[in-house]
Amino acid sequence: MIKYLIKYDLKKMLSVVPYFYALSIVFAGLTRLVNVWSDIQLIFIIGQVLQGCSIAMMVNALVNTFISIIVKSFSQGLYGDESYLTHTLPVTKKEILNSKVISSIITVLITVAVCFLSLFIMFYSEEFMLGFKAFIEISISGFDTSLEVFIIALSLLVFFEILSLLLIGFTAIIKGHFYNDKKIFKSFIWFLILYAISTVANVVITLTVIAITGNIDNLLATTISAELFKVLIICELIIYFIIPIVYYFISLKLFEKGVNVD
Repeated sequence: MIKYLIKYDLKKMLSVVPYFYALSIVFAGLTRLVNVWSDIQLIFIIGQVLQGCSIAMMVNALVNTFISIIVKSFSQGLYGDESYLTHTLPVTKKEILNSKVISSIITVLITVAVCFLSLFIMFYSEEFMLGFKAFIEISISGFDTSLEVFIIALSLLVFFEILSLLLIGFTAIIKGHFYNDKKIFKSFIWFLILYAISTVANVVITLTVIAITGNIDNLLATTISAELFKVLIICELIIYFIIPIVYYFISLKLFEKGVNVD
């Protein structure tokens, strides 16, 4: 049954965003095509406008992805008019929540992939890639790490941070709907509270680890040492891997207590 839930949730989350996917790719393609004649001043200006339009569509895709997930699928799906149908399905609360989480991850990955594809279409060239690679290698040259490891670690960190925001948002919405009035406002307040708690916990844990590993002096130095850099990356990866897991179980526990629909 969960596969049908995921299919429905994906359809809900991707109801609007694909239009921005298409526009970002189309504008990226037009930018690449126009840049062939970029030595002409007027054509260059048109290319810059098209590039700005493509980037704007990517930003819209990212923003609307979060709106579709948080508002249209999660909030309206679990607490709006369609929630009466959702909660009468022969599925458990855990299956409903799992469907939302899995569908959210898939939707975010699709959006990020489209953004990278658009950027690839606009900017890819052998010279650009060599220059970009050289810039990254220079930036991390003092940290005793390879380009591949750095990109993988950074990509995972961004992914876990996005996932943390989504799970914090889910928890805040569930918590906010325990009240009988001003549910959206109280959900927003709970999001700020939970985000602040997570941020403070992150800072405290990171500083504790830095102190334990003997890198507290390096933290106050003008430049970050290679050892401190690795400690920070590993620490942040572990923390942001744990945060969504913690909020998933909090959300599940709260959700299983009952649903106060609008």
